[in-house]
Amino acid sequence: MKKSILLLFIVLLFSLILAVSGQTVELSQTNDLNNVLSNASIENKTVMLVFDQDNCVYCDMFKKDTLNNLEVQKALNESFILVMVDINKNPDLASQYHVFGTPASVFLNGNGSEIHRIDGYVGASEFLSELRKI
Repeated sequence: MKKSILLLFIVLLFSLILAVSGQTVELSQTNDLNNVLSNASIENKTVMLVFDQDNCVYCDMFKKDTLNNLEVQKALNESFILVMVDINKNPDLASQYHVFGTPASVFLNGNGSEIHRIDGYVGASEFLSELRKI
């Protein structure tokens, strides 16, 4: 448990440094959602699952135009733990959260319950507006 918290802290610190330096933040990928949810509860953050898949034009646009936006990155780094989920590699997780198309952003509380959802491509300003609702 201590190792995973330390690892998460290092990843978040590195992400923050990259965001401040104007570089993109790499989204984490994991098969252990329970561990992510536990860390989110400890840090009082919301988990954001970003569902995508290979050869998805709108997924690539969402990552490039929205998630790479500095204002979006700042907001996400402050209050969220991001996890990238490939629906083809994790069909059970996609099914669990009723994700049938990509991109989809599903926001979870520390118990794993869905608290908000953004389906499809949205630009940075609309995405920021949605984040403020959470």
